[in-house]
Amino acid sequence: MSNWDKGSYEVTAEQLAPVAPTVADATEPVAGEPALDLACGTGNESLELAGRGADVTGFDGAPRLLEVAEQRAKAAGLEASWVQGDLADLPFDDDSFEIVTSVFGLIFTSSPKDSATEISRVLRPQGRIAFTSWVEEGLFQHMQEMAKAAVASSFGQTPPEGADAPFQWGDEAGVRELFSESGIALQVETHNLVIREESALTLNDRWFDLHPIWLTMKEVIGEEAYEELRRETLPVVEAANEAGGDGFSYTMRYLLFEGSPV
Repeated sequence: MSNWDKGSYEVTAEQLAPVAPTVADATEPVAGEPALDLACGTGNESLELAGRGADVTGFDGAPRLLEVAEQRAKAAGLEASWVQGDLADLPFDDDSFEIVTSVFGLIFTSSPKDSATEISRVLRPQGRIAFTSWVEEGLFQHMQEMAKAAVASSFGQTPPEGADAPFQWGDEAGVRELFSESGIALQVETHNLVIREESALTLNDRWFDLHPIWLTMKEVIGEEAYEELRRETLPVVEAANEAGGDGFSYTMRYLLFEGSPV
């Protein structure tokens, strides 16, 4: 499991910030409503909900990221509570929240089934939920596959497939079924997020130098294999560049799930 306190997730969080208003719009928060932002990271969605008047609790497993989120809230003059814990075991009473959100965070739970059950438990009967996951295609999927192959190779294995493969959060039907088993009906929309950087090299290096997932992987595969992977991924990033001139841009599609208990 990745150590999200490593590196500087703030860089990635800034790139994902435009998604926060979209998720907030899906839940239509009303002033004073209790809202839970799962895997809140540095607080993008938490601050968006708080700015709209919700009574926000930001929840994450990484202490350092919660500290960053709290500092951001104070700087913005916003009120929110911050709680550390496990996505599969939420430390809240039944029916505690009118709103539950997560921006590319719930997808990292250690147990999707337990998390869905816990969300159903803490969400009020008339409540709303909205969260995002990536469409598994293009640059994002290719980089994931290369990283998984590197880790598996370090153990002399092949990446898990079939029943042993991780839950696919990009599978619309699979996600809807997961939550329907816990009594939550979901609808899904596809949205675009454009990632921009100074260059393909800058983006590639920032992943390898700053992103918690990649830095955790470095501990597993070692420095030499890690640098070899960095060299192998750069041409992949360069090939995905949609910018016509200088710089780098790439359009990533994501899924917005929204719904409520039934």
